[in-house]
Amino acid sequence: MTKRETAELIVNRLGGKENINLVTHCATRLRFDIKNRQKINQEELSNMNEILGVVDKGGQFQLIIGPSVNALYNEVSPLVGTDFNVEESIEKEELIVEEKNSWVSKILNYISGAISPVLPVIIGAGMINAILSICTLFGLATDSGTYVTLNTIASVGFTFLPVFVAFSAARKIQVNEYLAAFIALAMVASFNQIDGMSLFGIGLQNVKYANSIIPALAMVPCLKIVDVGISRILPSQTHFTIKPVILIFIISPIMLFILGPAGSLVGTLLADLCIWLMDTVGTLSMAAMAGFHNITVMFGVHYLFTPIMVNEIAETGATFVLTRALCANYALAGATLAVAIKSKSSKNKQIGFSTFITALLGVTEPALFGVLIRLKRPLIAACLAAACSGVVAGLISLKAYAIASPGLLALPIYIAPGANGIMNMVAAIGIVILSLILGFIFTWFIGFKED
Repeated sequence: MTKRETAELIVNRLGGKENINLVTHCATRLRFDIKNRQKINQEELSNMNEILGVVDKGGQFQLIIGPSVNALYNEVSPLVGTDFNVEESIEKEELIVEEKNSWVSKILNYISGAISPVLPVIIGAGMINAILSICTLFGLATDSGTYVTLNTIASVGFTFLPVFVAFSAARKIQVNEYLAAFIALAMVASFNQIDGMSLFGIGLQNVKYANSIIPALAMVPCLKIVDVGISRILPSQTHFTIKPVILIFIISPIMLFILGPAGSLVGTLLADLCIWLMDTVGTLSMAAMAGFHNITVMFGVHYLFTPIMVNEIAETGATFVLTRALCANYALAGATLAVAIKSKSSKNKQIGFSTFITALLGVTEPALFGVLIRLKRPLIAACLAAACSGVVAGLISLKAYAIASPGLLALPIYIAPGANGIMNMVAAIGIVILSLILGFIFTWFIGFKED
């Protein structure tokens, strides 16, 4: 089938466009907000050759597609439609409230749905930093025009990250995304770490809004609640002119006095917790995070670590938590290679070798769903191997200095600032080799049943 035909079939088997609130995608998955799960034909979706797996967790219905997900999303999105009318969304509020998902599930769904569309910005900015790190090793001066220009471009991705997240979160819960972005931009551009400002005669706390996405994540649901309430009170004729002003006057003080300081505090505490884990129980914490990373990927909740990593980078300039994915990704790649070599089935060999290559490049879900989960024992072997390499990564306190999906092309994110920064990347390469070897050996000896 063509991508267009596949997209039409997927939408049809999800219950039609009227059963889909929103569709987004990440590196390998189509992520749907579904109104009525009873209308989904999950069995037929699972049997489609273009779909590697189906996950219904965290309030999202996810289809694992693989590296071609972007091309398929471009066909699915017009069929579903991404525009919405605020008045219609208010009428749908009862459907949203009546969903039986737990509050924990709804929160996870909200955070994941807000973060995943923004990942290209995070990864793109991180990779520019990685490229600059390589260039400085080969003589590019940090005060040169080229370095300053590219570094400025990369810094925009993180400085204004709260604006992108606010826009994405607003689209996720169907409130005006431009108002959400406007308020977030006002915080970053006008109130970021400035002393002596006040509102209504009350002094404003010095808060770091740039880089900090937690205040933005907290602000958008408040905007939604106030928007729904005002829309029910105000005459419809005033919604276009009066409502935006009221929303800004209500949400801005809430952000400045409550959500901003509280969110900044939470972000700082998360960064401090990561530092404490690294300094106190670094080995055990990294072993646990690396060992369970593929399980979080399996359930589609691994993006919940992104706010933690962003706050680590903002507060300390490096992230300890990202290394868990480095250990897990290459342990999975090693396990997949073992399956490819040891399998007697030509189909398993073909899938194993092809998904091994994508895993080396940091795209692990084809291998995870196409090989490891299906054969079960290799998944256990990969988790054990990741935990073991995590012990070593914890012992040496291995940190990344930008955020990107850990693959061969992204290893420069481990180049540390300073003259000896390359040695940190050498250590990361050592962890890659160790994880590959352990994943291969554990899978080879634990074995698997192809039937």
